[in-house]
Amino acid sequence: MKLRNLLAGAAIALPLMLGSAHAQSTDPLKTLIVAVPSDAVGLEPGANKAEPIGSEVILNVFDTLVAWTAPDFTQLEGRLVDSWTVSPDGTEFDFKLREGIKFHDGTDFNAEAVKFSLERTKAINTYVEATFGLISEITAVSPTEVKIKLSEPYPAFLSILAQPQAAIVSPAAVEQFGDEGFATNPVGTGPFKFASYQADTNIVLDANPDYFRGAPTLERIIYRVIPDASTRRLELENGGVDVVQQQGQLSAIAAEDVAALEANPDVTIIEAPSQIIRQLEFNNNNPDSPVADIKVREAIVHAIDYDGLLQGVFGGTAERVYGPLTTNSWAFNPKMEELAPTYDPEMARSLLAEAGVDPSSLDLTLYSFQGPLWGAVATFVQANLADIGINATIAQTEFPAYRALQTAGQFDVALDGRQPWYNDPDAHITIGYLSSLADTAMTFRMPEDAELDALILEAQQTVDQEERKQLYFDIQEKIAAKVPGAYLFSPKLIVFTRANVNGLVINTAPPLNEYWGVSKE
Repeated sequence: MKLRNLLAGAAIALPLMLGSAHAQSTDPLKTLIVAVPSDAVGLEPGANKAEPIGSEVILNVFDTLVAWTAPDFTQLEGRLVDSWTVSPDGTEFDFKLREGIKFHDGTDFNAEAVKFSLERTKAINTYVEATFGLISEITAVSPTEVKIKLSEPYPAFLSILAQPQAAIVSPAAVEQFGDEGFATNPVGTGPFKFASYQADTNIVLDANPDYFRGAPTLERIIYRVIPDASTRRLELENGGVDVVQQQGQLSAIAAEDVAALEANPDVTIIEAPSQIIRQLEFNNNNPDSPVADIKVREAIVHAIDYDGLLQGVFGGTAERVYGPLTTNSWAFNPKMEELAPTYDPEMARSLLAEAGVDPSSLDLTLYSFQGPLWGAVATFVQANLADIGINATIAQTEFPAYRALQTAGQFDVALDGRQPWYNDPDAHITIGYLSSLADTAMTFRMPEDAELDALILEAQQTVDQEERKQLYFDIQEKIAAKVPGAYLFSPKLIVFTRANVNGLVINTAPPLNEYWGVSKE
């Protein structure tokens, strides 16, 4: 299977203004104000490339065929479908659609709309090329039946269909507005209708009273753009906004503010483990690199004070990662906790001595993303390396240049991470460790290993979930033995709300909020 870089593609720009003027809600308990750090990008499935704010808007304006079941998000449920079956070889998916559902423009949801939507996203959205590219045929068998055929088995495909990019659009609205116009006039079947947008100011969604799962309690959602974290906090404390969310980033409100908000009776803090992994990556595909020696890599991973990082930098707002998957993944191997490196500077120095390496001869450039929290992580790791005699110079780098450096292999050590947007171990394992993808994205640049590569592809294509799980157990152990990096932390998903906000449940992958079941009192 040829998986291309899932992060390909540029952001889609939005126009200055869209939609008509709208009356303000008369009942503040029916309006939810959500503070977001930046303007939205990709407000409709065909244009969306996993930008958090646009993705969340999609999941409230549109519906997908299937969705993860709250509150645990470990099982898929039908959303626009009543039921589905998968062929024994994992290449054919048959869906029975719900009947009587209408798009916001009054047109019917049916099999032709499903076929139109998925084929459209496949054609225009480069972000999903690797996964939607597996679709060989979509057939509208009847108005309420759809068959999707894949060119090869891909058990994670149902997870892909729960992503914002797989949401179902109104064919009539696309025909009316065209692709460019639809991007600024999105029409779905969801619990909220798109009302208006002002660039760098707000997005307004109004309730869909005819929603097939029942009308939402809220009448309106307003996304307010507030770039400054301290301002978002003050607005939350003063009641100017109802929700401030982290959305899988390192921080929306700074970690040091959490303690202050915990003491505020008017604020509720909702936390959930994420499947995001942040790590120190080694360039595993450069024989001339000082980290080509596994003893040097082992020394570095034992030099890092993992617990100190979690408490000192994050104040408990992140969790330990023990290997290629987080502990809340359904395929996590519990043995990884035993195999994970411990903080042991003496062992680190001993390993360098075994390798015949004078630590003072190692002068590393530690690449990092920009931003104060990434800088804090880099400084912490730099100090740990200095404790065992290794000098590391921090180079915080803008994302385009950083990505170019990593894909070209022009680094020895770099702080990086992966944020999965579909709930499957494939989201971490394949793109991160399959050697054929080493230079296609920000990966661990793994050297060719026929056995490991074959296992990764087998796990990716095995239909039975229990068999897949055992394969991923084996894969995690084999990857850990290679010491491809130091797994540092997984930031918790944190949402801050006013105390009168009820019913909000955090999804882990993707880390986006649905507001259909939310109310205020």
